[in-house]
Amino acid sequence: MKNLHFWRGIFGALCVVGIYCFLIVPFVHGITPPDTIVLTPAEYAAQAHVPADTVTGNDTNTDKYITVKLLGLIPIKKVLVDILPFDTVVAGGMPIGICGEVDGVLVTTDTAEHVLQKGDLIQAVSDTPVHSCEDFTTAIANQDSVELTIIRNGTTLKRRVNLPTDLNLRDTTNGVGMLTFIDAETNQFSALGHQMADFETGTAVNLRGGTIHAVSTYGIVKTQGKQTGVLQSSVAPHSEPQGSITRGTNYGVTGCLTADNTLLTDATTLPIATRYYVHPGKATLRTSLDGTTVEEFDCEILKTRYQARRRTKSMVIRITDPRLLSATGGIIHGMSGSPIIQDGHLVGALTHALTHDPAKGYALYIDFIAH
Repeated sequence: MKNLHFWRGIFGALCVVGIYCFLIVPFVHGITPPDTIVLTPAEYAAQAHVPADTVTGNDTNTDKYITVKLLGLIPIKKVLVDILPFDTVVAGGMPIGICGEVDGVLVTTDTAEHVLQKGDLIQAVSDTPVHSCEDFTTAIANQDSVELTIIRNGTTLKRRVNLPTDLNLRDTTNGVGMLTFIDAETNQFSALGHQMADFETGTAVNLRGGTIHAVSTYGIVKTQGKQTGVLQSSVAPHSEPQGSITRGTNYGVTGCLTADNTLLTDATTLPIATRYYVHPGKATLRTSLDGTTVEEFDCEILKTRYQARRRTKSMVIRITDPRLLSATGGIIHGMSGSPIIQDGHLVGALTHALTHDPAKGYALYIDFIAH
C-alpha cells in the first residue's frame, strides 16, 4: 500500500510539472512556438531531414513545415517555415557612405510660432501621402491653407499651415555605417542595422532610394564618459556610386551593389545562422577602424532575447578585445552594422552602444536583417 501511495505521488508530481511546463510557462512568458519561423535552406534541410540540395529559398510554390518538439522528443506544434534565399554571404565590416532619399519631407527650421519645428517629418498633405519635396509641391498647389500630417519625436500629429509660409524643406540625407553582408549571387547588400538618423535634425527616417559610396576614414574620437565616440569618415566629393539603395527601415539599409564596386577587397564567405541558433558566449565583431582593413575583434554575447517577430535590440553584447577598447573606448558611432560572428556563422549586426557602459551594446539577429 505504501508503494502504491508513493507511485501515485510521483505520478501526481509529474502531472503538475507537465501542466506547468506546457501551459503555465508558455502562457506567462509568451514562449509558445510561433505560427511561422525563419530558417536558412541548410537549417530547414536539417530540421526536416531532407537532402540539402533539394531546398532553395527561391521555391515559393510549396509551403514547408517542421514539427517543433519539446526537448527534441515530444511534438508540440507544426509551424510554417519561411526560408531565406541564401545560406552563405560575403561578410562585411567596411564603412560605407549612405546618400539616401527620405520617405517623406523633413522640416529643417522652425516656422513662425513653431507650428512646424525643425526635425518634423511631413508624411501627408490633407491626407494625401507625400514621399518627396516634389510630391509636397504638387499637393499644396493652388491652396492657401493645408493640413499636414507630421511625425514629431515619434508621435504622429496634424497641423494646419497657412501658405505661403517660411518652410525650409529637404528630402535627402546622408551618413556613414558599416556594410553587414553581400549576397554574392545577386550583389544585394544590407548595412547599418538600424533606422537612418538624419545628420542635421537627428530625426529617424525611412529611405525610399539613394546611393552608397566608398568613404575616407580620417580619425577616431574615443568615447569619454557618457559621450559616445565617433569613427570619423566622409564621402569623397564627386565619388562614383558603388550601389543603389532599395529601402531603409528599422532594420537597416538594403540595396544592390554595382558589378564593378570596390567596397570589399577581403571577400570572406560565411554561412549565416538564424536567431534560434544564437546563444550567450564568445563571438567576434568584424569591423574596420581605418576604412581599409577589416579585422575581427573579440566580443561576448551576454544575452539573447526570444523574439517571435522582427524586433530591435535582439542581443546584448560586450566588447572584450583590448585592442578595440584601447582604440575606441568602446562601441562608437560609425560602427553600426558591423557583423557579429559566432561558431563560424554570421549571426547578427551591431546596432547601438549603451551610454552607461560603452563596452556594451545592442545587436540585431541576422535573419531580421536578411528577411
